[in-house]
Amino acid sequence: MRRGNPWLLGMLLSGTALSLVAGVAAAQTTAPSAVPPSTAAPANTTDANTLNDIIVTANRRAERIQDVPTAITAVSTDTLHEQNISTPQDLPGKIPSLMVTSNGTTRNAETVVIRGQGQSYLAPVGVVNYFAEVPLIQGAIISNQGGPGTFFDLESLQVLRGPQGTLFGKNTTGGALLLGPAKPTDKFEGYFQAQVGNYNDREYEGVINVPVDDKLAVRLSFRKVDRDGYTKDVGPQAFGYGYVLTPNGPSNGFAGKDYDDRHYDTVRLGVNWTPTERVENYLVAYYTQSHDNGTGLSISDANTGANLSNLAGNLFYRQPTDPLYGSNDPTIAQGILARQRALGPRETALNTNEFDDLKVWSLTDILKVDLTDTLLFRNIFGYQRMKQGYAWDLDGSILPLTAQNPTLVVAGTPGSFGQVGQGTNITNLSQLSVEPQIQGKFLADKLNTVVGLFYSDVQPEGLQALGSFNFGEPGMVLYSVKTQSKAVYAQSDLDLGAYVGALDGLKLTAGVRETWDSYDGRRYASSYFNIPEAQASKTAAATTWTVGLDYRLAANTIVYGKVTRGYKAGGFNMVGVQQDGLTYAPEHVTNYEVGTKTDFSVANIPVRLNATLYDMEDDGIQRNSADNAFNGFQNASGLDQGARIFNAGASTVRGVELELSVRPAKGLELSGSYAYMDAHYNNFHIDIPPDPLVTMKDTCSGPLAVPSPYLPGARAVSANLSCIPFPFAPRHQFNLNARYQYDLGRSLGSLVGTANFSWVDQQFASSISTPAGEPGATLAPYGLLNLSLEWQDLLNRPLDLRLFVTNATDKVYRISNSNLTDTAFGSSASIYGEPRMYGLSLRYRFGD
Repeated sequence: MRRGNPWLLGMLLSGTALSLVAGVAAAQTTAPSAVPPSTAAPANTTDANTLNDIIVTANRRAERIQDVPTAITAVSTDTLHEQNISTPQDLPGKIPSLMVTSNGTTRNAETVVIRGQGQSYLAPVGVVNYFAEVPLIQGAIISNQGGPGTFFDLESLQVLRGPQGTLFGKNTTGGALLLGPAKPTDKFEGYFQAQVGNYNDREYEGVINVPVDDKLAVRLSFRKVDRDGYTKDVGPQAFGYGYVLTPNGPSNGFAGKDYDDRHYDTVRLGVNWTPTERVENYLVAYYTQSHDNGTGLSISDANTGANLSNLAGNLFYRQPTDPLYGSNDPTIAQGILARQRALGPRETALNTNEFDDLKVWSLTDILKVDLTDTLLFRNIFGYQRMKQGYAWDLDGSILPLTAQNPTLVVAGTPGSFGQVGQGTNITNLSQLSVEPQIQGKFLADKLNTVVGLFYSDVQPEGLQALGSFNFGEPGMVLYSVKTQSKAVYAQSDLDLGAYVGALDGLKLTAGVRETWDSYDGRRYASSYFNIPEAQASKTAAATTWTVGLDYRLAANTIVYGKVTRGYKAGGFNMVGVQQDGLTYAPEHVTNYEVGTKTDFSVANIPVRLNATLYDMEDDGIQRNSADNAFNGFQNASGLDQGARIFNAGASTVRGVELELSVRPAKGLELSGSYAYMDAHYNNFHIDIPPDPLVTMKDTCSGPLAVPSPYLPGARAVSANLSCIPFPFAPRHQFNLNARYQYDLGRSLGSLVGTANFSWVDQQFASSISTPAGEPGATLAPYGLLNLSLEWQDLLNRPLDLRLFVTNATDKVYRISNSNLTDTAFGSSASIYGEPRMYGLSLRYRFGD
């Protein structure tokens, strides 16, 4: 442990004090829900005076969540249903230290951020989503891991906070989301559910579980969702200059089109086969297809200085005879911004025919063989395929500026600003993963060991495509990136009482992982110009580890402390233009953590309290920025625009996480969580290349002059950004829940009412700008109220009728910003959270 860090000392002292208090309380009043450490309780055991025992698999074995010495939150399938959680976007505020962002691209790019660790645009994720123990395939541009439809028919959702790798297939720096699909059981059962709601919402969901015989069981499930969008396109607008401003190109807007709609179908098949008492094979496959009209981005800021937004406005919305035609006069861009602000967040005017088509195939096979009574072999095989075509209007306006709408044209064909033809962004990837492992129990179950290998291979199925960022240049950037990851890992936990009786209950955990990553990329552009191919390959290796101690103070109280080293691979800049920046390096974190988990009772009222304090040190942070080169990438004079990932300096993220549950009366359960996060950069500098439009950059050292590429010998300048806020790391988050179940009598059924309020503090969305330079990057705090009332066993029939409303107060809030005002583009666009949604669902249950 490093010396001279008062926060770490405070962590230890605070954790010790909290644990002692909890231990005293637990010793005085033992919670009735206590389960001996060697016993695994059912996942949902409840009565009037107990709290649920939730079973988790964070250590690759079934354990009570209260016995696992790590920061983990588990959400049961009942909670997912009652709180209307159907996508990752529904989780912020409900899980401590967790946020979800789209990185300023599209609503479907659901990037999970835990403790400030997430993903910069175009970079690998810091939090991996798993489905049936297999890491979900990640889109190269839009990180929609697994696509929609993975959040239904689950046994549980588990969120692990902090670096992972010594027990899991893929290494991460921030954590992991474990989606556990409901496995086939030995009962004939199932349900069918229909839902209707506002915005013409129509959703259907069904499950049927069939035990073929005593060795084979099959589970088939499906979900279909259709909902209109809540953001409308109003078409080209007049801005008060004596004539209606419409694009010179063939597109005259898309008046009447609705964005932020949802249309997807998913089907899943699970087969569980146990040919002998010692052999089990679980196979699960799913297919998802989705089509929507894209995201209702709306322009949120425009720079009055010389930039491409002003140039585009004056080229497209003035007559060629106008003296200001082709100038950098900001009048029109500011007029478009003012008009958008008058329209509000639920209306927009785009010049790109947005859409998002996605198809995902997934196959997972988990083989389990009990070699002996204490030795288990498991092999986890996964194959996934993702195909996606999309177009989005990145500037969120009628300006034909940064729309990602690539155009298929022949070199030299006349055209302008992406207005010739209609193209598509293409993602077409396959992922193969294999993870064999051995699990063993020794020394009368006081020593548990997991040893495993992991192999992952992501291959492009042909060339991938992304619309050109180059202003005035139609076409696309074509690229191909192959990645491989190989690893060997091992982790053991030992109850030291196996050797010294006085140390019984004190457990040592140690794990290590060695990872070897390689990536090979190439890219070129198809457009007006003959742009040469660029290629780069790189390999990286890292040793990561974890070591910790946990001690059982009482039957229902543990305290723990651990240190974990995490790692995230580097990669290839597929749309970068700087020849000396084609690849970027890995990112490393070291996480120090102490915590306690305790169940106790006060006045015969059961209470559960979990607390964590952490300090995470990060170096080699991966951040994204606009990238440009004046006659540096293409074989023609002009400004090349792109984006790249680079490695910044170092950061520190410190925080506290609390989770509390109380059952004060029969049928009533109250719970809540709170997270405090203090995230800041220790050192963060970025090189700003010469730019013909950006002349000044706001930095932590004051305004910085950006050199002009027209000057002889112009070079990049270093900008100090160490003071800027850490992205998507709100200082405060909290969540309050109330659930009450009232028995109406056997002939009528029961009523279950739930209320959930979650609040997220102000957060910053930009990676490379100050708040003054990028005003739209500061996202205001928001709180959301969700309510539901369900009549279960309606009139003593297998029917459940539920009314629900999400965002009951119809709060207007932003969840993302494109952050391009402080660049040569000169404007930014925002994505807003969902408005009030309400509806009614009816579920019919059948079976044994």
